[in-house]
Amino acid sequence: MKLSKLLTNLSIATIIFILIICFADSLAQSRAMITSQNQATEEQSSESSERNQLDFSGDGRPGRRTGGGSRSLCPTSDIPLTALIPNTNVGTTISDRPTLWFYVPYSSQQVSAGEFVLQDEQENDLNRQSFTLPKTPGLISLSLPNTAPSLVADKSYRWYFKVYCGSSSSSTANFVEGWIKRIIPSPDLEARLQNQAIPAYKIYGSESIWYDALNTVAQMRLANNNLQLERDWNQLLNSTGVDLNNLSQEPLIGEVRFRSKVTTDLSLSYSTRLRL
Repeated sequence: MKLSKLLTNLSIATIIFILIICFADSLAQSRAMITSQNQATEEQSSESSERNQLDFSGDGRPGRRTGGGSRSLCPTSDIPLTALIPNTNVGTTISDRPTLWFYVPYSSQQVSAGEFVLQDEQENDLNRQSFTLPKTPGLISLSLPNTAPSLVADKSYRWYFKVYCGSSSSSTANFVEGWIKRIIPSPDLEARLQNQAIPAYKIYGSESIWYDALNTVAQMRLANNNLQLERDWNQLLNSTGVDLNNLSQEPLIGEVRFRSKVTTDLSLSYSTRLRL
């Protein structure tokens, strides 16, 4: 009887021990799940906060962020010719020869010619050059060459990006247009950029310096793309005052080269404007 009772007590103790282990394991899993959920919530909150801090809204100027129109001979596309600029048609840079980005839905076989024009506020041509598009549609960039006049600080410039889909440049262009202003970086901004503790494109974004933020993250994606850069690229295109998330999945093609000499005659008035 004593042996039987002992065995019974041992069995009960074993069951209780097993239940305690199971409960402790379940409690540990619950805590781990809660911690994971809290971390995910904090990350989402951080992402949302970061996205909300990127604000490129403000006073606008006349422009044309998307191309199209019945007069152009270019084929229709789901996403039109688009300049990667804020809704205001205005962006800033600290570079004297910045890089601009565009989404072009056409291939080089569909476009007979392309032209980029940069003007001052008096509508004088500072730069007028032709270029050739890559073979495939996608996101391309144009950089002002060293032979072009550098942008003067605290002055605004108007640019035109045109493509001709007819047999020659005598056809009507499909075009986009916008503004760019060079600003002088503050000592604090220069120090933050030199420190490199934070990626430069995030610093530019926090200061609403559009052209440099966009080009910096684009160049990093072209050099060594990863999920973090893709996420930051999407956040930049979806930031306040931009709303270009429809382009976030389009392929990055990279820089296209000018093929003609730069026009530096500042006396050339835009009254000689090409057909738009």
